Amino acid sequence: MTLLDHVVLQVDDLNAIGDWYDQVVGLAGGERTFDTPTLIGYALPGRPAQLFFSLATDPGGRQTHLALRVEDETTVRRVHEFATALGGEILHGPRLWPEYAPGYYAVFIRDPAGNNLELKCQASTARPTLST
Repeated sequence: MTLLDHVVLQVDDLNAIGDWYDQVVGLAGGERTFDTPTLIGYALPGRPAQLFFSLATDPGGRQTHLALRVEDETTVRRVHEFATALGGEILHGPRLWPEYAPGYYAVFIRDPAGNNLELKCQASTARPTLST
């Protein structure tokens, strides 16, 4: 998340997406810091909100890719486990993506609003556990 100033994504159900991202962003070390009836926002401790969700003005049909930077492979795998436990669609399980950059470790999942969510980190010097 450090490379983003902010992103606003439109969703049909703000409460459902808020419940989901409260967990995902919490696992990534952040929290909900902005909350109105039509807009919610998330930030890392001591930082301004960078990720926002608003009620859709044109419901349906949105496909957005959002990449969040996390600390380590464990966090990438924990978010994968969270999404899997909820029956979420896993686009690509946690693994190294050398075609993107050396040490690029990420998972790609579909969030409840249909967005393509990537959680990525720089792999540690220890070889991460690879998904099959």
